[in-house]
Amino acid sequence: MVELGRSDDVRKRNRSRILAALRRNGPMSRKSICAKTGLSASTVSAITSELIDEAILVVPGKEGSASLGRGRPQVRLALNPGAALVASAVVQLDRVSATISDYAGRRIAEIDQPFRARRASPEEFQIMLIDTIRRAMSELPADAGKLKRIRLGVQGVTDVEGTAMLWSPITQHRNLGFKAMLEPEFDAHVKLSNDCSMIARALHWRDPVRFNRNYAAVLLSHGIGMGLILNGEPVSGIRSSGTEFGHLSHVPDGALCRCGRHGCIEAYAGDYAIYRRARAASEKDRPRNDIGPAEMSAVHEAAIAGDRDALKAYEDAGRALGTGLADMYALVDSFPVAFVGKGTEAFEFIERSLREAIGATKLDVVAEKIEIHCFPDEKPLIVEGCTMTALLELDELFARATERAIEVEDNAV
Repeated sequence: MVELGRSDDVRKRNRSRILAALRRNGPMSRKSICAKTGLSASTVSAITSELIDEAILVVPGKEGSASLGRGRPQVRLALNPGAALVASAVVQLDRVSATISDYAGRRIAEIDQPFRARRASPEEFQIMLIDTIRRAMSELPADAGKLKRIRLGVQGVTDVEGTAMLWSPITQHRNLGFKAMLEPEFDAHVKLSNDCSMIARALHWRDPVRFNRNYAAVLLSHGIGMGLILNGEPVSGIRSSGTEFGHLSHVPDGALCRCGRHGCIEAYAGDYAIYRRARAASEKDRPRNDIGPAEMSAVHEAAIAGDRDALKAYEDAGRALGTGLADMYALVDSFPVAFVGKGTEAFEFIERSLREAIGATKLDVVAEKIEIHCFPDEKPLIVEGCTMTALLELDELFARATERAIEVEDNAV
């Protein structure tokens, strides 16, 4: 029995390595799979044959064969698009979207709808999410495959199990159990994640060399969020998604934050905070939740024109962000940072005070050497992070699964 257990573990690991190679590199010949995984030709042949029989892999048509010039052409294998479907849903302040992708990772349907989250009841959240996902699914052909995963990217705090949104600045309601709302409707596994965590996952998938084992993704938008990867693993709280970087204290009893407290980093670096300061309004004024792109563009243009209040607003934002990063570096050492969102368009006015704040610490951190990258649009990264996380979960399921194991999972939904 011990030997059998070990044999099953080895088989699972080998299946996982083959699926990972195909996920990262696309269609490959068996010979190329051997080279990528280090597995023997006999092992690759046996396992890929199993995966073809299980309809997890397919042999594409003529376009899937590559001739080497002599002898028989090498047949390439590919992930079977119809093996499963995943849905990525993104819930934002004013919109809800759903993207359907096949098992090969190709996006095959997408719906984006306006939604006033601040005014919505829990029932309206449920109705909107179900309607958006159903509308996306309705665009698919009947033979597209079975929906097996729904991954939600939400702004705010989720429980560590990914079942509910515990708190979010986009709504006054707490403990919204999206998993319980959606699973009975779609007969698919549902999990929630903080949107910034999904951005961090997407960055690693896009560029695993630059965003490798230690880095952070910081969202510069209406709110300030962080997805943190340390030692190759996403960091979360003990009971919740944690890493609420925007709500670290920057100035005790300082500017009013939309969370209701005073002095948070977000109260200086969020869109509403920058807009408030640029208009020379009191930092105790109630934060606005309806600051639009046009208003933030006007602040940016004012800074370009040399407006002192606009420039001071961005300077204060940079100082808050830099002080927060310096505090984190004191805990875990320095790491590269990707700033994401429309706020990065004005990063030229933020960066200097940010690096100065980092450099002002007594730590052995050279602020100028901190690696910084900017991505102006967060939505594609959230969707990509949700999609790839769901697909990688399916890879692990298929790596370990017999048909019976998959049936057990399906019945558990």
